[in-house]
Amino acid sequence: MSDSRTPDSQKLSYEELSALVKKQATVIANQQARTKSILYGIPLGLLVIDKQQRIEAVNKLVQDHFEYKPDELKGERATLLFPELQKFEPNSKPVVVVARRKSGETFPAEISVNEFDANLDFVHIQDITERHRLEKLRQDFLAMVSHDLRTPLTSIRLFLQMAAMGNYGDMTDKGKRAIDRAESSTELLISIVNDLLEAEKIESGDLEIDLTQTTTSRTVERAIGASQGAAKAGEIRLEHAVTNDVFLADEERIVQVLINLITNAIKYSPADSVVTVLAGLEGARVVFRVRDQGVGVPKHLQTAIFERYRQLDQPKDTKKRGVGLGLAICKRLVEKHHGSIWVESEEGKGSTFCVAIPLADNV
Repeated sequence: MSDSRTPDSQKLSYEELSALVKKQATVIANQQARTKSILYGIPLGLLVIDKQQRIEAVNKLVQDHFEYKPDELKGERATLLFPELQKFEPNSKPVVVVARRKSGETFPAEISVNEFDANLDFVHIQDITERHRLEKLRQDFLAMVSHDLRTPLTSIRLFLQMAAMGNYGDMTDKGKRAIDRAESSTELLISIVNDLLEAEKIESGDLEIDLTQTTTSRTVERAIGASQGAAKAGEIRLEHAVTNDVFLADEERIVQVLINLITNAIKYSPADSVVTVLAGLEGARVVFRVRDQGVGVPKHLQTAIFERYRQLDQPKDTKKRGVGLGLAICKRLVEKHHGSIWVESEEGKGSTFCVAIPLADNV
């Protein structure tokens, strides 16, 4: 007679089987609770929809945003909340849509759709009303700076220039010096306004780079030519040593970067000193160097000075002050070219600001 008993390893009493089932059920319940806590506790509205675009579940933030109770939304089509959307498809980037509350009020929302499984999608929702309000304030500020400040400042500068040329009659030496100081202050204000507008354009992503072939000698010569006035006023000699290498860049923007670095070097250099501009090929990149004989940059600030509104402590005789946007703008313009910018310096021994632009893959 054969032995029908199962092996010892498979022998389990009813009580043991029951305990095992309860243990597994507890583990599954804990996992579900943990998953639910993670999904529903995230600081975004969460909508769970099926492939027919019907709502399966919502979290607390969706209730707050849309003013519906969960049982009012379950089974409803998601277009109830987003009337302009006919279909929700998984997307790699968030999209901005119009959302509608139970009261009929609409608000801007940013949504991301992610596939959970073959039957369900997750829709993450963020109310961006405040972001839109801040963007409107930013645009109003830029319009005010551009129109209400730059336009009258340009008119004031023109008037001062004409006065200095004697268009309004003869002027004493004391009057001429006063006009010169006023014109210098006006130029500074215009420069600050332009920097503010440029910085905001870069941060908003509105800046476009137009890549064309140019040469190191052409860009350096243009930058030095534009900086001669500042050098003469600061009693600084400008010297340069460059090769004539071809590279791909937005010439206007690279010239802008070099002008900023040169005028910065002039600002921090003692009278009767030299600012030198070097440029040439170094491996697979073009490198520009602007070297001065100024106060130098402390080691702990050699990265920070490229941040917005960061400046070194300026000597009382500093030739021209600003608000600390110039180097931040340079950094963003260089990064737009897939390049890098840095400073090599030792306190009391001058600084060399370096810009490297790759010859390839900088599109």
